[in-house]
Amino acid sequence: MTSLEPRPPYTSEELEKLYPSRLQLKLVQVILRHGERTPVSARFQDEGVPAYWPYCKSAAHFRSAVLNASPGAAKFTQLAFRRLIEANGENGAAVVVRGPHGTADDICLLGELTDKGRTTTLELGERLQALYGDRLGFLPKDLSDPSQFYFRASPILRSLTSLQQVLVGMYPDPPPHPPITILARSPPAENLFPNEVNCRRFSQLARQFATLACNKWNNHEDMEYLQSRIGKYLSPEHPRIAIDGHPRLSGIMDTVNSTLAHGPDVRLPAEFYEPRVREIMNRINVDEWFRGYIQSSEYRKLGSGSLLGNFRDRMVQSAKGESPLRIALYGSHDTTLAALLSTLGAFDGQWPPYTSSIAFELFQDTKPDSAAPPPAAEKNSWTSWFGYGLTPTTTAAQLHNHYVRLRYNDAPLTLPQCKPIGKHLPGDESFCTLAAFKEIVDKIAPADWHAECLKNLDKDGIPPVELVE
Repeated sequence: MTSLEPRPPYTSEELEKLYPSRLQLKLVQVILRHGERTPVSARFQDEGVPAYWPYCKSAAHFRSAVLNASPGAAKFTQLAFRRLIEANGENGAAVVVRGPHGTADDICLLGELTDKGRTTTLELGERLQALYGDRLGFLPKDLSDPSQFYFRASPILRSLTSLQQVLVGMYPDPPPHPPITILARSPPAENLFPNEVNCRRFSQLARQFATLACNKWNNHEDMEYLQSRIGKYLSPEHPRIAIDGHPRLSGIMDTVNSTLAHGPDVRLPAEFYEPRVREIMNRINVDEWFRGYIQSSEYRKLGSGSLLGNFRDRMVQSAKGESPLRIALYGSHDTTLAALLSTLGAFDGQWPPYTSSIAFELFQDTKPDSAAPPPAAEKNSWTSWFGYGLTPTTTAAQLHNHYVRLRYNDAPLTLPQCKPIGKHLPGDESFCTLAAFKEIVDKIAPADWHAECLKNLDKDGIPPVELVE
């Protein structure tokens, strides 16, 4: 899919049902895909798609923190600049790139967040403020207390920029001092995307599942249909459409989605946008990229377990009264969201649109059923003593009367493992008990991700099928 079409705000009746008065909201963690961007590679230039797109007016308004050595000046100041893009022209001469209308200071780099991407992420922030601030009264009024906020983005610039736009949408006038804190990780420790580059075993498994998808789909009748509709637009050197073709099928879909999200200056031929063509591309690419999460517990552990463990730990800390945190925002990617949803058995099979988000909400029941006493403390339990990121003092009673609910693009999700009686709020299966959610995550969150990445390297082929329970 391409751009997200947000649903209208909840009606008063919907809001009352979604947020019952007996449940007190304690913590919200929102993980979002970045907004609309340019393709990560230049493709189909012979078909009229330019390598450089004129949709980044922000390039004329950049600022950088620079050291100022002037006597009496502040140690750091801001350098304002506009960015122009240079390329090799005829005979190798350096030329400034210009768009189809002659402009030069609005040209985007490959994979860059565009003006539309900035707009949709800004609007996501406004929607979060409207729901959690204006209507539910949950968000802090301002950013003055840093203990109530947690912000982190992946090292990919479009992820950070999207997070910044969401923040400005939520809080239009952030104070300059003290500045807000946005956390980052070095690539070897990053878990805001499935980190194949820094996990040898996960990379090995990803290649094996990609090979499985190639064997399944490259000669399938659906691939032949794609060949009949858009194969004529491939180069003579690589005339066949394939998962591992040139370009890869996922790359073709990337260009389709990014062009569809933007203006007429970057359009592909009409066949690329036919509903059946797009449906087949989505189905095959989803199978290649995300089948591993559905089929392999090891894949889930290496690809999304660490991040889910972070979500779990913050929920448990909040339930125990150990953290004042109220809102956490994570700037991430499409593969992150689909990995999380697949791991939890809640993926709808549609590639996440730009600016998609998952909200992990933690509630406390303020009017628990008096007939249901708190469970006994966990004694001599390995989950109590060795639960990832938890302390030996965590007991089942401390998690009692707490519930977790996920909303994907404002639609509540029901996790299959929370459907049994006793694992959800009576009358609403979308509210998973915190104990049940913790149990789900405990099974897949690695205690030492780096160590897990070095296991089973001598094993070839697809692991035994272990579907999401």
